[in-house]
Amino acid sequence: MKKRDLYMDKYYLDEFKKYMQNLDKTELTINTYINNIISFIEWFNDSNSDPFDPKIVTTIDIRDFKSYLINIKNAKANTVNLKIMSLKNYFSFLYSYNYIKEDISKNIKKVKIQNIPEPKWINEKTFRKLRREIYRSGYKHHIVMIELFRHALRISEIINLKIDNIILREKGSCLLIYGKHSKYRKVPINSDCKKAIQDYLKIREKIKTNYNNLLLSERKKPYTRSAIWKIINKYSKRLGIHISPHQLRHYAIKKMVDEGVPLTVVADLVGHSGTQLISQVYAVPSDEDKEKAVEKL
Repeated sequence: MKKRDLYMDKYYLDEFKKYMQNLDKTELTINTYINNIISFIEWFNDSNSDPFDPKIVTTIDIRDFKSYLINIKNAKANTVNLKIMSLKNYFSFLYSYNYIKEDISKNIKKVKIQNIPEPKWINEKTFRKLRREIYRSGYKHHIVMIELFRHALRISEIINLKIDNIILREKGSCLLIYGKHSKYRKVPINSDCKKAIQDYLKIREKIKTNYNNLLLSERKKPYTRSAIWKIINKYSKRLGIHISPHQLRHYAIKKMVDEGVPLTVVADLVGHSGTQLISQVYAVPSDEDKEKAVEKL
């Protein structure tokens, strides 16, 4: 039994999970929030003589937990903020359902981050090296996967892409994507992606399954997130490098920005609601960009 299972029927966590599902939060987000809440519960039990009970927790306890993460655990600001956000959602839920008399977390502030977020993309040479290795494998579904990442799709969007949402034409081929919070967008695809999908569909149409997902595992079921990670990790290990699926999406976004694609177009293509994140992260020069600039002096 997972450690988390020992807590789920306590402290209203089962109800909290349903509450978050009703808010259309992803399973990954919900699990992360619950794990963070459990870490707070365990810290509380270790730090106090009274066992954890949402009704006895105070604002001071949350501030002390925040201080513990920063000063004792030396946690990164993003980690601290995610844990604080988890607690704020949890105590807000408890208050809205009258399990506690007041929301003790509402005045807790996140850690201010002064530095620009660290870039997570890989460079063009690294991507091409990985893409070449995948093409050499001959696995048609893996080739489709890398071409979809090349179009900056999220892992969840690749997993959930349905055959019915693929439009292949002589000109104007595209994908109909339902991204975060069920936001719909149309993503045009280039000739490489179109050919990869066409080649794979010749195999895919022969697979008998109840699923309409484009990509299926060997078990004839949709891929899981961990399976996607394992596939990318397998190829990157062959090359003696470490590449994550997230870096592939970041690479594609960064490349569009570097090629001068308007930020509004980039944001629309990748499923961002605005250009702020694009301009703050992907328009920021990397160390490699700076080194190239200096060489031109």
